[in-house]
Amino acid sequence: MSKGRKTIKQMRGAERARVKPFNDNGVYLNNPNKGPAIDRHRPISSDQKALAFGMEPISPKKLFDLPPGDAGSGQSVYRRVHVFYPLNRGNLDRIIATPYSEAVQVATNRSSDQKPQYFHVSFYGIGVRRNGRGLPSQQPLTQSEILQLQFEQIFIQAGPAAIPVTPRFIPSVPTCQARVMVHDESGQRFYDMDIIGNRHMTFFAWGVTVFILVKRPGFEFDEQNPQVNEVEADGYEDDIIGARILPIFTNKTESKQTRTISITIDPSEFVNQRRVIPIPPGARKVQIFSNNPDPAGAGFEAEFYYGRIDPSTRPDAGRIDFIAGQSKTGIVLIPNAPSIAIRPLDPQAPVTGFSLAFEVEP
Repeated sequence: MSKGRKTIKQMRGAERARVKPFNDNGVYLNNPNKGPAIDRHRPISSDQKALAFGMEPISPKKLFDLPPGDAGSGQSVYRRVHVFYPLNRGNLDRIIATPYSEAVQVATNRSSDQKPQYFHVSFYGIGVRRNGRGLPSQQPLTQSEILQLQFEQIFIQAGPAAIPVTPRFIPSVPTCQARVMVHDESGQRFYDMDIIGNRHMTFFAWGVTVFILVKRPGFEFDEQNPQVNEVEADGYEDDIIGARILPIFTNKTESKQTRTISITIDPSEFVNQRRVIPIPPGARKVQIFSNNPDPAGAGFEAEFYYGRIDPSTRPDAGRIDFIAGQSKTGIVLIPNAPSIAIRPLDPQAPVTGFSLAFEVEP
């Protein structure tokens, strides 16, 4: 049965639908699985225009405007340097008596349009320490030699010798420091910090310059143009440090983890000798636990320590006190030291295990 005659509006709509494909002036073949990269009937965005001319956008866009997988970061500036410096002078007994006062410039990055933006600054490094007591002045290691020693082990500091307890399995952290020079609306500012394996932070500024701080007369070593070192010291350090400056669109987020290292100490072996435990990269805080209910009363002491050098040079960098009557220490901020040493003072003390819990920033 007929539904009735179509109206004029319905007939004209049907005619328009039939001729619509002939009025489409787009030059493309339809892909049923993916649409066109741009819509030729809408205004082209500045990002698409820049990419079409082989350039990149010069200003960050909103997060929801970025293509999938794009973090909104700009071109990074990165450089790796090899620095060599004595840990102390021959006439000084304590390593921490010599400041990190020599600056080595590494990299600079600035805003191309003179507008303040976020810069994410990262430092990554490894460090190797050597004994120099009673030896002629040491020369820098090659980068291949440093890379062969980039992992540290738990060892016993028996005089100038180091007796290994474990294989090398913890990355060896450097003791050099970093300096960041920031330019913004308030002028020029400086930030100094310890690296301890790696360090990262974010600044909102026009430009950022990063330096590595070493002890004098330290210097940046170039294998192509080697520099001779004539300074005699009780300890030397070779560090390979990389610095990266990355323009980003958002501020950094905090992500903290825990790394635990354990050791068992028999005081009857190697009496009154330090057991040196390396500090893992990125460590910021530490707390020591023991299976002895009162390790301090049993005659154990802990301290931050340099290691790999003659102990007569006082390579300790601060005591870590156990809480009286308890089997743990407090949560302690880690100073610029690469290791922690635990020493049994009483050879009759029982065999005791220690767990060192480090708070680590990746």
